[in-house]
Amino acid sequence: MLMRKHKIFLYLLFLFFLFQSEGFSEDNNVYRDLTEKGVVTYEDGCRAISCFTDVDEKDLTFDELVFALKEKGVIGKSWKYKAEKPLTRGEIAYMGCKVLKISGGLTMRVIEATNSFINLISRKLKRKNDFVLPDIGMGKRYAYFEFQDNGLMPRGHKKTVLTGHDLLASMYRIEQNIKAKDLKRKQKAERRKEKEEQKKQEKSNH
Repeated sequence: MLMRKHKIFLYLLFLFFLFQSEGFSEDNNVYRDLTEKGVVTYEDGCRAISCFTDVDEKDLTFDELVFALKEKGVIGKSWKYKAEKPLTRGEIAYMGCKVLKISGGLTMRVIEATNSFINLISRKLKRKNDFVLPDIGMGKRYAYFEFQDNGLMPRGHKKTVLTGHDLLASMYRIEQNIKAKDLKRKQKAERRKEKEEQKKQEKSNH
């Protein structure tokens, strides 16, 4: 009983911090509505993930939203899912990886590096490059592995459908990841600035 109360408290605390996040506003009920949902839909996922892009989903139809997200590269170009399709872990992991700019697995990185190397050699030799390895892109399977490796989703199967609570948790983790990266960039910039100022000070002393 005590453990159950502890879990309920943690969940309520999680919702409090989530609703205070930058993705929320008085006019944005995308996340708030998810708390009352059982299984969420593909449309729910698209509208939720759009909060991390410059796509304003509020006045867009489902088809317009999908088109905008495809143009941003957030969802797969070949995806032709219906709005009411249950959202899976693999799909939200793919969207999350695109938003967070997480690169693909080792195979995709090797292919990208090899193609870049071949292009470089071809330019040096001033020859046309007709040899290009296939661009396999990031699939939902790879995205799910990357999401798990980055601690953004618990272990499970990529085809498992999400509840409203699951989707909220994923959005929260994505937002925290974005904030952590922003903080890291800010700290790096500050350290660089401090080093530059230190060098200037040393030169002036000489």
